[in-house]
Amino acid sequence: MSAKKWASAGLVVALLGGYATLDAFDVAPGVLTLERGNEPRTVTHEGTTYEPVRGVSSAPALPTAANGPAPSADAVKRSVETSLKSTWLGPTTAVTVRDADTGEVLYEHDSNKATTPASVTKLASAFAVAHSNLPLEKGLKTRTTLSGTTLTLVGGGDMVLAPGAGDGSKIAGHAGLGDLAASTAAQLKKRGLTSVTLDTNTSYADGPDTAKGWEEGFLSYGFTARISTLALADDRADNRTPAVADPTKNAADAFTRELAKRGIKATYGRNVKTATSGTELASVESAPVLDLLGLALQDSDNAMTESLARQAAAAEGVHGDSTVVGTWVTKKLKDEGVDVSGMKLADASGLSKGTTLPVRIIGDILSRATSGKDAKYAEVVSRLPVSAWNGTLHDRYTRTESEAGAGLVHAKTGSLTGVSSLAGELRTVGGHRLVFAVTTNGDFPEGPVGAKTAVDHLVAQLTTLK
Repeated sequence: MSAKKWASAGLVVALLGGYATLDAFDVAPGVLTLERGNEPRTVTHEGTTYEPVRGVSSAPALPTAANGPAPSADAVKRSVETSLKSTWLGPTTAVTVRDADTGEVLYEHDSNKATTPASVTKLASAFAVAHSNLPLEKGLKTRTTLSGTTLTLVGGGDMVLAPGAGDGSKIAGHAGLGDLAASTAAQLKKRGLTSVTLDTNTSYADGPDTAKGWEEGFLSYGFTARISTLALADDRADNRTPAVADPTKNAADAFTRELAKRGIKATYGRNVKTATSGTELASVESAPVLDLLGLALQDSDNAMTESLARQAAAAEGVHGDSTVVGTWVTKKLKDEGVDVSGMKLADASGLSKGTTLPVRIIGDILSRATSGKDAKYAEVVSRLPVSAWNGTLHDRYTRTESEAGAGLVHAKTGSLTGVSSLAGELRTVGGHRLVFAVTTNGDFPEGPVGAKTAVDHLVAQLTTLK
C-alpha cells in the first residue's frame, strides 16, 4: 500500500481512538459498523461528522461459476505475502486462499494454527445448523394453547416477532403477535372467554439466556441480547442500550396489549419450562430458518446464532448451554467429514473466550459450498454480507486502502479485543471466484481499526488479480 493510502487509513484510526474498542465487537454503530440498513450513511460521533468515501450502487451477485481464469498460486502468494508485511496486523496472522470452483488451495500461511476467530465462528455454527434435523425451508411457530382459563403463549424459537402485525416481506417481524392475538381472541370469544391468565412456555430448546463466557458488559452495552426462543424483533441488540432483562416477558406484555385491543383481558401468570398440554388455538410462523440464519450472519447477531444452534442441537437430542452446543457444532462438522483438529468452541457465536478455529476449517467448509459439493451450505453462504453494501460489511471497503474490493467481497466479519478476522468468497477483476479466510490475533500496533484496515487491504488486493 502506498504511503498516501496508509496515511488516509491512519487518519481514520487517529480520529476514532477509543471508540474502536466498542466497534471491535463487530456491532457498535459508527464509522466502522453502522446500524442495520442497506446503505452507508453519514454519521456523527463526538462532534465529528464522517462521510462514507465510497459505496456500491447495487449489490452485485457473485457468479455461480467462474467466468475468467483463476489467478496463479504464485500471483496469490505474492499478493498475500506483500500484505502480510503490514505492521498493523497482529503477531499471529493465519490465511488460506482457495479456488472457489475446485477447492484447490492456492495459498496458506499458518492455516492449521489454532487461532481465535471471534464472530467468524458463526460460519461453523451455521454449517452445523444447515446439516441438522432442523429444516432450513420451514419457519418457526409461535402458538397459543388453552387449558381451562389459562392461555399459554408457546415459544417455538422465533426471536424476531413483530409486537403488532407481521410483515411477510420481512425476516425480522415476519410473524406478528398482533396477528396471533387476533386469531386467539376470536377463538376465546367462541368459548365465551374474555378474561384469562396468560402464561408463557419456553420448554422448546430451553437453556440459559447467556453463554458462560459472556461478560456482563456484553449485555449492558447492548453488544448482544439474551438467548431466547420467544422474543421481539424490537429487543434485538442495538449496540446502544442494555439488553432486555426478560425478552420472554416483554413478548408476553406485547401480546397482552394486542389481546386487550380485541376485548380480551389477560393477566400474566408465569413462565413454564416444561411441556404442558392444552388445546391449540392459533399460531403464526416465522420466515424460513434459512432466512433467519442468514439474518443472524449478516448482522453478526450473537443471540440469534446461539438460539438457532441450540434449536438445531435439540432437534438431534442434544440439550444444554452454549458450551454443550459448541461441542455439538464441532461434532457435527466432524460427522460431515471435516477435519476439526485445533477446533474448540466455547459457544456457538464466537463471543466467549476460549474458542479456537484454524482458518483451514473455514476454508474447507466454504469451499464445499462454492464448489457445488454442499448445496445446503451454499444457500447459507449466499446470504453473507456484501462489501460496501450491507450487513456488517456495508461500511467497509469504502476507503482508499480497500475500495478495490467494494461489492466484490461476500464475507463474515469477526472482531474482539486482539482479534480481527474475515472469511468468505470474492470475485477477482479477472472474473474468477476465490474463497478466503484471514485471522489476525494479538496486540495490534494501530488498534482494532488498524487491524481491520490491514485485513481489508489484504482481501481487496486479491480482488485485483487477473
